[in-house]
Amino acid sequence: MVSVIDTVTTLNVAYQKNGRIAYSHVRLSPGEKYELGNDEVFNQTLQTIKIERPYSEQLANELISLGVDYTEKVCKSCGGHTKKISYLAIEIIDE
Repeated sequence: MVSVIDTVTTLNVAYQKNGRIAYSHVRLSPGEKYELGNDEVFNQTLQTIKIERPYSEQLANELISLGVDYTEKVCKSCGGHTKKISYLAIEIIDE
């Protein structure tokens, strides 16, 4: 997890169970490292989960200083009045 996540975070994930795709959630603590298994569906899910927060210059600067790629977008449901920032929740490191 990127260090801008400072609380325990619950993520919705997909995984394979008996040849079928099932859904569940995982709770991750900031700064912890976790071993990944061989479940390709689960691993692919983790690689695509994004966190979306209201835009703030402080958050953008923190993401930049950490080297975390992010995107900015306007909220479509509120007519573009709110700006949001989105970034990947998980960093996968091959060791």
